[in-house]
Amino acid sequence: MATPEPGRLEGMDEQSPAGAAAAAAYFLTLYPYVYTTGDLTTWEDMSEDDCIFCNSVITNVTELHAGGGWADMWSQEIIILSYGTDPADPNRLVIELRLTAPEHTTHRDRPSRSIIVDAQDTTLLIQVYWQGDRWIIEEGEIVEEGAEG
Repeated sequence: MATPEPGRLEGMDEQSPAGAAAAAAYFLTLYPYVYTTGDLTTWEDMSEDDCIFCNSVITNVTELHAGGGWADMWSQEIIILSYGTDPADPNRLVIELRLTAPEHTTHRDRPSRSIIVDAQDTTLLIQVYWQGDRWIIEEGEIVEEGAEG
């Protein structure tokens, strides 16, 4: 069963705070898609080479699919909460987003072993950088509940 790649979000290719926020939100919409399909093409294209968050997803997806596993597709809600600019470089922004996802299933190994992944309600910070004609994800971080920034 084919799973289509999520459609690009309007404005995500604009060099503006709204464009940066749309690019960060789109990047997170790719998360269920890459776990379901193993197709990392767009995820890698949007990821800066040294992005620890981005690379951990690449490693996890590659290992899951190399072992014969996959995730059942799930839907999630992404809400853009705020953004902040880097005073030293206006091309770098940090976007704060809220991600809410239902419980979903991951299948590992052969024969398949199903694992239920808990529902999520998480705040994330995604750092983006305007690189030529698009936003690149430099880093992502989960905000610990109760943490002050």
